[in-house]
Amino acid sequence: MSLRLTTTLLSFASVLSLGHALDLPITPDLPPHAALKKLREARQAGDTSPATILFPAGTTELLTPLTLEATDSNITFTGTQSTLIGGPKVTGWEKHTGEIVKADVSKLLPKGFLPKQLLCDGERQILARYPNFDAKAPLYGGWAFVAPFPPAGAPEGHRWKRTLFVKPEDVRKWAHPEDVELDIFAQYGWWNFIEPVASLDPATRLLTLKKDCAYDLHPHNRYHFQNALEELDAPGEWFYDKHSGVLYFWPPADVARTFQSGSSDPNRTGKSDLRDVRLPLADAFFKIKGAKNITIRDLTLTGTHGSAIIFERAEDCLVEKCVITKVGAFHGSGVGVSDGKNVRVSHCEISFTGSNGVSLSGGDRKTLTGPGHSVEDCHIHHMGVFNKNACGVAMYGVDNAVRHCHIHDGPRMGVQMSGNNLAVEYNHLHHLCLETQDGGAIYTGGRDWISSRGSKWRYNLIHDVIGCGQESGGLKHPWFTFGLYPDDNSGGIDIIGNIVFRVAHTPIHMHNSRDCIVENNIFALGGKFQFDLHGWTKEQRFYTSHIDTMIKGYESVAGELAWTSMRGMDLHPKDAIRDDGTMMSGNSFQRNILFSDTPGVKYGDIRHATAKWNTLDHNLAWNGSHPVVTGINKVGPDKPGEPLLTENFDRVANGNTIKGWGFNHRPNKNVQLVVADGALRADCALGTDPGNPKTVFHGPDIPIKPGAAYRMRLRVKSAEPTAKLSLAFASFKNGEGYWQAGSTSITATPEWTEFEATGRMPRENEATWKPWMKHFWLRIDCHEPKGQIFIDDIRLTECAPLDEWTSWQAEGWDKHSLIADPKFVDWKKDDFRLQADSPAFKLGFEAIPVEKIGVRDE
Repeated sequence: MSLRLTTTLLSFASVLSLGHALDLPITPDLPPHAALKKLREARQAGDTSPATILFPAGTTELLTPLTLEATDSNITFTGTQSTLIGGPKVTGWEKHTGEIVKADVSKLLPKGFLPKQLLCDGERQILARYPNFDAKAPLYGGWAFVAPFPPAGAPEGHRWKRTLFVKPEDVRKWAHPEDVELDIFAQYGWWNFIEPVASLDPATRLLTLKKDCAYDLHPHNRYHFQNALEELDAPGEWFYDKHSGVLYFWPPADVARTFQSGSSDPNRTGKSDLRDVRLPLADAFFKIKGAKNITIRDLTLTGTHGSAIIFERAEDCLVEKCVITKVGAFHGSGVGVSDGKNVRVSHCEISFTGSNGVSLSGGDRKTLTGPGHSVEDCHIHHMGVFNKNACGVAMYGVDNAVRHCHIHDGPRMGVQMSGNNLAVEYNHLHHLCLETQDGGAIYTGGRDWISSRGSKWRYNLIHDVIGCGQESGGLKHPWFTFGLYPDDNSGGIDIIGNIVFRVAHTPIHMHNSRDCIVENNIFALGGKFQFDLHGWTKEQRFYTSHIDTMIKGYESVAGELAWTSMRGMDLHPKDAIRDDGTMMSGNSFQRNILFSDTPGVKYGDIRHATAKWNTLDHNLAWNGSHPVVTGINKVGPDKPGEPLLTENFDRVANGNTIKGWGFNHRPNKNVQLVVADGALRADCALGTDPGNPKTVFHGPDIPIKPGAAYRMRLRVKSAEPTAKLSLAFASFKNGEGYWQAGSTSITATPEWTEFEATGRMPRENEATWKPWMKHFWLRIDCHEPKGQIFIDDIRLTECAPLDEWTSWQAEGWDKHSLIADPKFVDWKKDDFRLQADSPAFKLGFEAIPVEKIGVRDE
């Protein structure tokens, strides 16, 4: 038997027709909260049958949430073409000046509430700002940029997190600067911060914030000012004056015409009404706290200040077939789920959220028991309207999942997760990281050693991950970003059957990832590489900064029964540095297809990782008609003939500089490069230029022979116990460009030691070759803040070159892999299915079930 309460008008007979003994007629005076009260009275009277609250067709204004406790279980909220809106309608408009109208809204808003959104005919309007929003370039236009420092650098005592300098053309004057906000992509531009302004000095152009920003405020960071009446100067902008309670609005052109031709004449009566202008203030529509079996179905939800739906400790609940749009200020999402058990969000469209589309969390990390929350078959797009660190789905804890979703057009990640036994499967993700850099379509981190072990990224279709950087020349896009991003020591993830293509930097970026299985994927059309393995060493700040956190995380679960079978947990992080000095280990990267069609784009990139501790094999590589480039240029034996260069520095007196040797960068005028006791002596130092802080010097020009390989032998010693150096061949022409072969890292000691650097010059048919490249030279970088290094007995010879694939294999990688056309059905039309005769099948590659990816039919 079902209890059905409706906020529409029902006759007594119609209530009886529901087949329930409760004969409570519902009138138009019974709003949602009253309906819930009636239901509670029925429950208190002993009726525990499932109930339905039915919203009427059209719009229902709901300004305070329906809060459901444990006693409010077994309820369905639904409707037919029903919309809930969380903002009161603004009326009583009058002319202000020009096209701007105003209305007193002090009685509409709760005391102390500051509105952050304005809806006009259901569309968000723009909080008054400078520079103005650029409708023609909504993401990359409409920005000011922090002024650069003078050549001498930042002023002494500069407060990086509190102050910045604006450019002369961006100096503004406000009656209430203390009300103004700065929306800025601080420091590296990972995401934005909205910070309150304290003052702007027009003479010095120094902007001061009321509190520190979380990140430093760097020159060239992009920003805009907002929330000042003086900046209300364009259609669609609005401003709320908290001092007077007056709302100011410049309506869009079509709305303004309606205002001017309305039934009231503002010039005669002084007041008129716009069509539908609202100030979202609802904290939520539904707050489910400990209730069970709650279903929210077939509703349109719009116009909240907070998240539209919030579940806390709820069990067996469902949000289904809802449209959730234009909800949430900076911290407001579509649906938020924490703790509880088995909350599902299914077949919903969630868009234009202030922050995340959906957030899931809950579970016990020690026992690996989780709530089993899921987001399935949802269309999530245009999230992160205000919060640029927002994602389609944020997922934390244990045993939560995102499956069969279509997620696109977001400022940062599609899915961001941390925890264990999490699943991201059969999703279509694209056009992500549109406004930030150093992100990915799917992202996780593992600084605590145990995240995200046991998780699975399987059968996802990912493409067009863009990235946006901010440099001295303005915004750069595409920019440094990735498809799949297991970051910061994340471990134990199964990455299987994904198709990732057209990514700004790399389809998969494994940043010291460990114990991961990466198999049967297609990684294609990366802007720089098709994959990379970038590990840590004991000396790197990543390791030194996080080792204590890693040990704490490991020891928090070590010995727990649930963790005994978790892959890779037999190694304590204190023992993570291997005998070859690397940390990255336990990864199996096999039976993948790595594809490009652009000359010069590298197959892969490996740093601080070795084949001894990671398996990379049985893959298929192809770069169209171009050579497969790896960046590794090993050389064979020396060719017969005399050396191209020999130098023992005996022909120059002490204290003099030998011809052809000089500085690439000299940290200060006291740093010398001179002959001393039959050797070349270089002073090590650090300068103040962050772009070139160290001592870098070079040898004499050597004519380039395109495609030739060279070996440079030399003896090196240091005045300090150790000195880290790098050796490389390089070429440069002022105004034209710079090229460098791969560098060789060495450590000098007080004992003379022989080292060698090798490299190959670009061939004339390779992308790295430039017509200006006539000479090359040996470059030596000193990575030490003090001391001296000594160079002697230099000998340069030409060698037999090895091609880059052979050089790559000589490092222990891809010994059984193939270079062959994978035979996609039509990759130029984004069809990466394989033809039946693809050579990938011979390597054990299995067809990816593309037809199962994305939203399923209801």
